[in-house]
Amino acid sequence: MRIRSSFIAALAALALVTSACGSSTSSDGDLLARIQENGVIRIATDPNYPPYSSLEDGEYVGFDIAVAQLIANALEVEIEWQTPTWDALTAGNWSDRWDVSVGSMAQTSDRSKVIDFSVPYYYAYAYIAVPADSTAMSLADLAGKTGCVGSATLYESWLKGDLAEDKFVIVSSAPPADVTVQSQETDNLCIEALQAGRSWDFFVQSDAFIDNAITETGTVDEATGEVTNPLIKYLDNSAVTAERISVALDKSGLKTTALLERINEILTKAHENGILTALSEEWLAKDYTKAP
Repeated sequence: MRIRSSFIAALAALALVTSACGSSTSSDGDLLARIQENGVIRIATDPNYPPYSSLEDGEYVGFDIAVAQLIANALEVEIEWQTPTWDALTAGNWSDRWDVSVGSMAQTSDRSKVIDFSVPYYYAYAYIAVPADSTAMSLADLAGKTGCVGSATLYESWLKGDLAEDKFVIVSSAPPADVTVQSQETDNLCIEALQAGRSWDFFVQSDAFIDNAITETGTVDEATGEVTNPLIKYLDNSAVTAERISVALDKSGLKTTALLERINEILTKAHENGILTALSEEWLAKDYTKAP
């Protein structure tokens, strides 16, 4: 589903290479200053979350990866990738094990208590997918069924009914009643479980992720691009949530004010000059950078 473009990648790498803010000779407890001194930013991401991030042939690729590289280029530093669990990321209190997360983290009221969020770099929309042989046609049909989601994700929170009053998330539909939540360490494990014959009744994820999973589990006609016999399909065409996706920093670590301001400058410029739009269209086949 993704259209690779070396031109876009080169443009993205070059357009935002700007001089980083000046730093002192000592970081003095400031995260940006230390990153500049070391010449390295430690970025947490998910190695199994296509098309946003994945490890392919020893190289990280995906939309989140491209955004992370934009930030590193603008700061004129190298990236050291880290791959903590999603639970560890969203819980905060990172104990200085990584500097930032560029891993499609949605802003939520609970997370904002322990996480500092940048301006959004894109917006995600959650949909329901079901196995290809499912007869379910609406959310009501999923009452009492088993839903698979990534552990500690916004989608797990939605299924548990924890987002109704969240000030950052737009909730369009209430979850089905009396569901059993089957949580996996990463969302893609739900797809892998289905491929291995371990069933669930429905799955909650972004449409870009579902589109990628449909393509990856089906047979693609090289001439037409048509996908046949995928393992999953959409329940319907209705999004159940809309979220702001941002770079995340730990409130309990070194001082993040300067780094957060710098990242906001980089992302704002990338919105204005169309780089984020180009990357979204390249990796996600659609522009997800406009607010709902």
